[in-house]
Order: sequence, then C-alpha cells, then structure tokens
Amino acid sequence: ASDVYKRQAQNMDNVREKRSLGSRIRAVRTEQGISQRQLALMTGISRSYLWKIETGTADIGIDILICIARALDTSVHELVEF
Repeated sequence: ASDVYKRQAQNMDNVREKRSLGSRIRAVRTEQGISQRQLALMTGISRSYLWKIETGTADIGIDILICIARALDTSVHELVEF
C-alpha cells in the first residue's frame, strides 16, 4: 500500500511541475506579445495541445519543448527553471 501512496505523491509532484512549466511558457509568450494561435503556427502544434501544455494538463516531450523554446527565442533551461 505504501508504494501506491508514493506513486500518488509522485504524480502530484508531476502535476505541480507541469503547471509551473505551462505557466512559464504562457508568461514568456505573453511577454513577447505572441498569441497562442501564433505560437501554435510557429511550432506546428495544435492550439488545443498548446492550451493543454500551458494549463499543465498535457504531457510534453522534449522535442516539443525544444520547438517552443526556439519559437520563443529562449532556452529550454529558461522555461524549466521555476
């Protein structure tokens, strides 16, 4: 039973991290005056997937994270440092 609790706690951490990452992406995007639609077009991902990333409800792979960082003219490090 304790393994189940550990996994649940770990998932809660993942949710927090994903929300923080999404918030950071949204903050950088809006600071630059880029709309969700524009960023979606710049990266080749759908606007709905970008919305899920920014709200922390989507899993994001490193390739997508790199595309987003490049489109925002920033580093992956800048996006994940929170």
